[in-house]
Amino acid sequence: MVRVLTVGWANLDQRFYIEEFPPRESRTGVRAYRETIGGPAAVAAVAVARLGAEAHLLSRRGDDAAGERLEEMLQAEGVKTHFQLGAATPVSAVLVTPEGERYIFPYRPALPEELVLSEERLLKGVGAVLLDGRWASAGYGLGQAARERGIPVVLDLDRDRDDDWMLTQVATHVVASEELAAKLGGVEALLARLQALGVFAAITLGAEGVAYVGGQVAAHRVHVQDTTGAGDVFHGAFALAVAEGKGNVEALEFASAVAALHCANAAPPRRPEVQALLASSG
Repeated sequence: MVRVLTVGWANLDQRFYIEEFPPRESRTGVRAYRETIGGPAAVAAVAVARLGAEAHLLSRRGDDAAGERLEEMLQAEGVKTHFQLGAATPVSAVLVTPEGERYIFPYRPALPEELVLSEERLLKGVGAVLLDGRWASAGYGLGQAARERGIPVVLDLDRDRDDDWMLTQVATHVVASEELAAKLGGVEALLARLQALGVFAAITLGAEGVAYVGGQVAAHRVHVQDTTGAGDVFHGAFALAVAEGKGNVEALEFASAVAALHCANAAPPRRPEVQALLASSG
């Protein structure tokens, strides 16, 4: 079975589906609520597991009830967890509008920086590593070790920070966000900057699909329930496709279908549903 290691952030999401946005009064009704797994690396790992691969997550949590709950939820999804413990578990309040857009309010407590778990054990049997930038020191070391072993390293790049750019030095593939491109001169400018680093570069564009050097993959048209975590799911699916040996554009097409179904279902899809969507659009 193909194995993918995701490295970075994990948290609990308290997700509120609100009746009206923006609110016009001090209280606004909530039509639904659920507690879910959040954090780019954690959500990507769930997507990998649901797609039938072996998902491993390296992250940090608190030595508290919220952290225990988060780990239980991940393990229930089939994710093999590797946590280092700190004082408190990250939690986010997520407001989801009637149109499916989301606004996130994260609580980010201090967490340990030094990786004490064995790189050798973490990378054993891994077909691809996915880094999200939220634990850059651990990601950099693991990325270096993965490259030395010939393992592809995918970077989810969504912030213009020194730590995140440091991780481009160990990446083989970088999939950046539209928001980052807007801050750095536009899609073409960011693609050119990333290509100059010697990596395969792509930029997710939401409903407009995903752009890469030389082309663009169109988005699948679906009825959107919730876009929360769509980018994280995309990155997890892309890393899995790379681990399976798919070509870069084919991997983007696969990840685009997975992300579209996630937006339609408000949860990462299973492999047969993805295959059906790809077949119907092919």
